[in-house]
Amino acid sequence: MKTTRGIKTQARFTGDGVLIVDKPAGFTSHDVVQKAKRKLGAAKVGHSGTLDPFATGVLILLINGATKLAPFLADHEKTYLFNVSFGVETDTQDSTGKVVARQSCEPLQEREIRAACDAFIGEIEQTVPRYSAVRVKGQRLYHLARRGVEVTPPNRKVEIKALSFCELRWPEATFEVTCSKGTYVRSLGVDLARHLNCSGHVSQLRRLASGGFNLRQAVTLEQLEESMARGELHQLLMTSAQALDCYTELRVSPLDAKRIRQGFTLDSIQFLDPGSSPGWPAGTYKVLDPDNNLVAMVSKAAKVANDRHEGGVTFKTLRVFGAV
Repeated sequence: MKTTRGIKTQARFTGDGVLIVDKPAGFTSHDVVQKAKRKLGAAKVGHSGTLDPFATGVLILLINGATKLAPFLADHEKTYLFNVSFGVETDTQDSTGKVVARQSCEPLQEREIRAACDAFIGEIEQTVPRYSAVRVKGQRLYHLARRGVEVTPPNRKVEIKALSFCELRWPEATFEVTCSKGTYVRSLGVDLARHLNCSGHVSQLRRLASGGFNLRQAVTLEQLEESMARGELHQLLMTSAQALDCYTELRVSPLDAKRIRQGFTLDSIQFLDPGSSPGWPAGTYKVLDPDNNLVAMVSKAAKVANDRHEGGVTFKTLRVFGAV
């Protein structure tokens, strides 16, 4: 703590890092970002993977220079635990909305629910909820919905990688889903209820994991504050390189790391691992220096016929990190 005229003020956090927060219900993802930013005294805080206000669970916060990681964390699959409340449908498809339909549903059997889950595995088409941040004609759908403007929400294809029934406490049932980026679990819950010839809405939603991050790594905002008071913030933060653990690494020397930051392409760089080039499959890679500092994110194109470069290896620099 610093002291100014007898008043204690929190020291500003000037480093970079990734923090996994267990978002509480009742706050938007932006609310959590602003609260963390004030607690940390950081210049910049962003997030990857928005959660609805009523939802809880894993929210990835990106601090200062780590905000550049957002594009490389957004596309990963996510896992949720959610409850469907049968018999009542709302305009927001969750427990915060106005009731728009009620239906007397006969109590469902577990075997019926399990069979319904199987019908949603794989690629499915969802209608984007009217209360969502998707833009239609330049305006967010939730703004239009609140003003009573009738629009046709777009459809999108998503992938349900796993959907399992967990528990039945009629009229509610609990499910766990692992899905691709862009999946609306609210819509999935409503569609699941309709598939069972009943109305329904998602009454609880908790994100268990996002990419390689899960609740075991998450802290509450209160725990963040307590760790800062004890001077233990570093124990909660991941480095940029650690946060990108799911990407295969390419190692370069300190001199070549500097050259990459100056604009040299990776094809002109000698890897520290002699087996690194050529031979890597097409995809995105992280480039590290010997001290595990993140230098860049690069993509490798597939081998091109008649490419003059040996083995058809071509790397494109997507983003450079760190000072020159």
